[in-house]
Amino acid sequence: MENQNYKIPFNPSSMMTSNGQIETCDIAESIAQNIMLLIITKKGENRYDENYGNDVWGVEFDNGITPAMWENLFVSSLQRQIAEHEPRLVNAVVQAHINYVEHSYETRGFSEVKKKVKVGINAKLDSTGEKFNFSTELFLSPMSID
Repeated sequence: MENQNYKIPFNPSSMMTSNGQIETCDIAESIAQNIMLLIITKKGENRYDENYGNDVWGVEFDNGITPAMWENLFVSSLQRQIAEHEPRLVNAVVQAHINYVEHSYETRGFSEVKKKVKVGINAKLDSTGEKFNFSTELFLSPMSID
């Protein structure tokens, strides 16, 4: 029997319909969904696996962490998490880069600076050897300047 890749979020009520079909997705989307969970989950937040999640969220309010330190911690943690929790990928290379994005609100008279991280992952699918690429951008924190 072929492995099924289920879409996140899982909707249990879909099992109660007349056909009882659960929404599925291809392997690339399933892996991307798991990677997003690995990125946004704080280590210790998953009640079933305390090691699931990124170490970087433990220092999210630490003012002594430079952007380079944050990027290094993020990359090393996510690389380790992919190796441990995403066996469908091999040779994963993770990259992260922080930018600061400023948006001015003329009518309100202030500017907001947000920290944004760009994340990129290049790997291969273990089952076929095909290339797998993933990228996303996340806003990390708003900061207001009067």
